[in-house]
Amino acid sequence: MTKTLTVICMFILLSGFTGSSYGQKVSDKEKRIIEKQVEQNFHEMIKAAENLDYDKLNQGVDDRYNAGFFVNGTYFTRYDSLHAIMKSRAHGITRQSIAVQKEKITVLSDHTVLLTAAGDAIIDISSGQTLNVKFFWSFVYEKINDTWKVIFSHQSGNR
Repeated sequence: MTKTLTVICMFILLSGFTGSSYGQKVSDKEKRIIEKQVEQNFHEMIKAAENLDYDKLNQGVDDRYNAGFFVNGTYFTRYDSLHAIMKSRAHGITRQSIAVQKEKITVLSDHTVLLTAAGDAIIDISSGQTLNVKFFWSFVYEKINDTWKVIFSHQSGNR
């Protein structure tokens, strides 16, 4: 009897570990609304980056979880340290344009979204040099106080 009960308990536990896990169910209508909101936010942040408005970019991020941010192989534990470096490096940039070639938004729940994007950036430097960069981005957004904020990102590029 004890052996049978143990086998049944083990079966229940193992089936729980191996079973599929799903996010919160979101209706198709709600998904379209969320996708539109996140896409609008994302493109506003791209415009801020093109305008070298790093304070506006800062408003699109919430670092409450200290999830970290990756940029070209460098890990930043806090967004404010990444923000400071971006601002300091922007002093030599006269213009940048960002063209998103591919973009995918995946709604995980009514408050969590993944966005991946790839494209090309052209960066003009005050020395007269122009950099052409291919970029690859992943962002995790969370809805915080009715606003979509980036809580984690992974960005890479090559020249």
